[in-house]
Amino acid sequence: MQKKINHSLYSLQYLFFLLIISIYLIFSISTNLLAFDSKRIAELVLIYIYLLFVFARCNPKKNSLYLNLPSRQKIILSSIVILLLLSSLLATNQSYAFLETSLYLGLFFFCLLIAEITKEKPHHIQLLFFITLAISALLYQTNFFTAFLASFIENIPLQWPEPFSGFSNVRFFNQYQIWSISLLALPLLLYPKLDKRLLTFLKIICIGWATLLFASDSRGAIASIFIAMILTLCIFKNHAKPLLKLNSLILLAGAIVYLLLFKAIPLLLDNQVTIGWQSIKQLGHVNDRVALWQIAIQYIIDNPWLGVGPMHYAYYPGPTNAHPHNSLLQWACEMGIPSTLLVLSLIFSGLYNWVKKFYRLTNSESLYVPSHLWIGLFCTLCSGLIYSLVSGVIVMPLSQIMMALIIGWMLGIYFQDQETKPASQLQHISFMLLAGATLITLTYTVLPSLLPRLNSYADLPYQDYPIIAPRFWQIGGIPH
Repeated sequence: MQKKINHSLYSLQYLFFLLIISIYLIFSISTNLLAFDSKRIAELVLIYIYLLFVFARCNPKKNSLYLNLPSRQKIILSSIVILLLLSSLLATNQSYAFLETSLYLGLFFFCLLIAEITKEKPHHIQLLFFITLAISALLYQTNFFTAFLASFIENIPLQWPEPFSGFSNVRFFNQYQIWSISLLALPLLLYPKLDKRLLTFLKIICIGWATLLFASDSRGAIASIFIAMILTLCIFKNHAKPLLKLNSLILLAGAIVYLLLFKAIPLLLDNQVTIGWQSIKQLGHVNDRVALWQIAIQYIIDNPWLGVGPMHYAYYPGPTNAHPHNSLLQWACEMGIPSTLLVLSLIFSGLYNWVKKFYRLTNSESLYVPSHLWIGLFCTLCSGLIYSLVSGVIVMPLSQIMMALIIGWMLGIYFQDQETKPASQLQHISFMLLAGATLITLTYTVLPSLLPRLNSYADLPYQDYPIIAPRFWQIGGIPH
């Protein structure tokens, strides 16, 4: 009886977390209420809730999915954490370095939460995630096309941030798209027996989402999606064709709608709203990525083993951006080459094992989740990884949460057919200590920069921030 009560309690807690995550994603996308710093604060709240939950339940059997990882992966993860801590200790500004490190650890715990929920409640997280993506896309498109239509009727030229409202940079919107666009159409394949009107409505949402991709004028995001689709086709072959065909048709329809709305119709009606409009040119000064990469490479040459310290690309004099718009160079220059090689080995081994298990389960006809979902998550993760090489995917709060969601979802699916290993007393204590240290460090390091933002931006010493660009906060430089 007690076990049933505990199981029901955990189920309610899982649903509560999923609901909180869903609300965060919908509000972050569909309203102007959550600006960059507000998105960051909301991200921290999500991490805090889970870390506090770890201590509230104190159940070794409920926090041990990490133990299912192969020994090699656990050694790699432990080595990465050790190198992060060493890099933080030797950084010029230890407070900001440990802030970044504790955030990464918090996101790791968040991944474990999503993996745990997926393993226990796979259908719940699948359904809620698809509903969340559809609602957020619908609400954002409503805002976008309302602003577009108003400008078109009044013949008023579009000005940034309209119609891409809610983001201080349109690329932050693209980063959300890169994690969602391949998954948004998945219900069309997973739930073909849904009401035809609902399926048609979902197709319209998907095409509108693709239209926004082209309207945002992001060559990096578009290229990342197509490269990921080609890679997925090469790896999964015929298994991937239904999903990739659907996504290709939606992207083609989105491109056609974009050309009609933003090119053909304005030209025919001599409307000045969109003629010659390119969103990227209205973002202010956009640094040449090559120059930013050269600075990162110089930091790597000067500090090859432990890097300049987490977040410290935003500290050193030289760049006017707080990050190099390249995840690989960012990790290497801030955390060192050994840590980067370990991260790369973790990524490639994870993707390899994902593909290997898919074929093993498919050949034995024991695949326990739809193949479209298995392939769609792979394509989505590849899109995000590729786009991170030209954008701040691993930096921005909303993108970080989406990345953690996708990775956690994949981990939960991967281990869904395996019994969770019970944790020993030592393992349980170690897990609790790491979670506690993360919670304390994150609180201690974030409060000095958080409190002025909760009070008033007038309290911030702008002259002490050499870099006015987003990193942890909207004002991204490390003061010195």
